[in-house]
Amino acid sequence: MDAYNYQQLSQLLGETVQVSDQQGNQVDFKIAEVNKGQLDGEQWEAFSVIYTSDTPMNISQGTYRFSHQAFGEIDLFLSPNSAAEFETIVTRSRADKAQENS
Repeated sequence: MDAYNYQQLSQLLGETVQVSDQQGNQVDFKIAEVNKGQLDGEQWEAFSVIYTSDTPMNISQGTYRFSHQAFGEIDLFLSPNSAAEFETIVTRSRADKAQENS
């Protein structure tokens, strides 16, 4: 999950991410926004990513696999904001990340 971070995703604005469910259904979403969260600071990394679809679709909230060359594959919780806009929110301790890297 290290590669799925605010800095990396900010560089991918406008790029397409492949999203799939457990049944193997796949859709392409475009990264429309990457926003820092209120908790983002020394102790916490917090950000949200807004994804959009050119085609309105009925996707329920849940865990989906996200794939992109820049961050590989990662399972994330996705929430629909509308039929064409979807969002992931990440909040994680920077201390945990530092321990993983040591």
